[in-house]
Amino acid sequence: MWSAHLSVLFCLLLLPGALGCGAIKRVHECEGVIETVNDGLAELRLDVPDAGQDSAMYTRIADGYDALGKRLDALAPTDGALAKAVSGYREVTERAAKHSRSYAEALATDAPSRKERNDRNARLGRIRTQAQADLAREAQAVKKLNAVCHPQ
Repeated sequence: MWSAHLSVLFCLLLLPGALGCGAIKRVHECEGVIETVNDGLAELRLDVPDAGQDSAMYTRIADGYDALGKRLDALAPTDGALAKAVSGYREVTERAAKHSRSYAEALATDAPSRKERNDRNARLGRIRTQAQADLAREAQAVKKLNAVCHPQ
């Protein structure tokens, strides 16, 4: 009977330490995610301050988002909540790359006739609208990352 109480007491004494280790691991994983996202976005801002009507610049933006996504994939957080939040942000990078690539392709499309120019401009407008709508999705993904990494 006494040994059963000792094992329970021993487990209770170890539990806070185990929880502390998990919290420390999450902090290190969060630091890696935050650094990766901030560095990736900083590179995008430095490389492409104003793409204007340059299709090659939008391709570079897409490549930058793809690279950021690959770096996020390489992190592979072990904390379940963080992995889910990173996955949500990863979707944002995929969508941003897709929109940027589509925009580059539309800009590069030859449109000699008025109808073709109108069609291209309508397509560009739809892509811009989709990208702007994704800003809310990005804000939500950032909130989830913050909730996991900086719980209040």
